[in-house]
Amino acid sequence: MAGNPSGQPRDDKAGAGTPRPSYYVRNPWRNVSAGAFAGASTVLTVTTLFYALGRLPLVLVGASVVLAALAFGFGMYARRRAAQVDAGIFGGDR
Repeated sequence: MAGNPSGQPRDDKAGAGTPRPSYYVRNPWRNVSAGAFAGASTVLTVTTLFYALGRLPLVLVGASVVLAALAFGFGMYARRRAAQVDAGIFGGDR
């Protein structure tokens, strides 16, 4: 126990009936949205580098842009889902 080095239970009764809400809430949609945005950014960066070096045909550039757009769209969906989960946990629009 980091907050109580003696190991004894605390004796204060302030707020004993109601649990204190935690700021950190496990919401897997937050990680999914961040990963989707990072994936879209990575695809566009790699596509730009290889196209600039002349190693990527224009057809594959178009396919990469479509793939990045799909990843970005999924990131927006995951961001909305994360907001819905947070609103459900915290009881309101966030």
